Amino acid sequence: MKLTLRVSVLFVLVLAAAAIASADSLTLNNAGGNIMGGVYVGPYSFTDTSTGQSLQLICDDFKDEVYLGESWTAIPSTLTSVSNGGSLGTQTQYEEVAWLVEQMSANITDPTKVGDIQWAIWAVFEPQILNSGGDPYGNINSDLTGINGWLSQAENQSNYANGNYANLTIYTPVAGTQSTGGLPQEYFNVPEPSSLALLVAGMVALMLLVIRRGRA
Repeated sequence: MKLTLRVSVLFVLVLAAAAIASADSLTLNNAGGNIMGGVYVGPYSFTDTSTGQSLQLICDDFKDEVYLGESWTAIPSTLTSVSNGGSLGTQTQYEEVAWLVEQMSANITDPTKVGDIQWAIWAVFEPQILNSGGDPYGNINSDLTGINGWLSQAENQSNYANGNYANLTIYTPVAGTQSTGGLPQEYFNVPEPSSLALLVAGMVALMLLVIRRGRA
């Protein structure tokens, strides 16, 4: 019995150590210049101070708050890791958000679409924010048609269930690690092009270079 207990305790400690080792230290540098409904709609610029890497992240958490210059510890995970639901909602909701994150990435140069998609992301977990018109932060009534359009598409199973989200990372905050206390927000990374897309782009560039040299 004592041996079993010791093994169990050791197993828990190993899991805890693994979680700490994989944790990232995030610092919010910039919220961008895109505002809708009185709030910044990102993407937001971060530094992972544990690696020095710059990150562009998309917020999926409306109820919690962070401030410029703040730092906190976050646990990175994949969508597969939240197969039974994450800290904010169900697996289905996370898949809907993941689909919206990819749509934002695809429309990143369109401020209106970015704003509409960001509010749709927040509404997946906090649908009441649309009923209040975005208050108390600002008014989104004029944008509700666009926001609800994206939300409706996200809730369509034929959209979210067929997505490939292997290139997405979820940064879930660790309570109490925020520099001002409390619970920070959760974020998704802005998806980067897949390895296949990068390979194809590289091959096309190489082909063009060879053609140009042949004509020289």
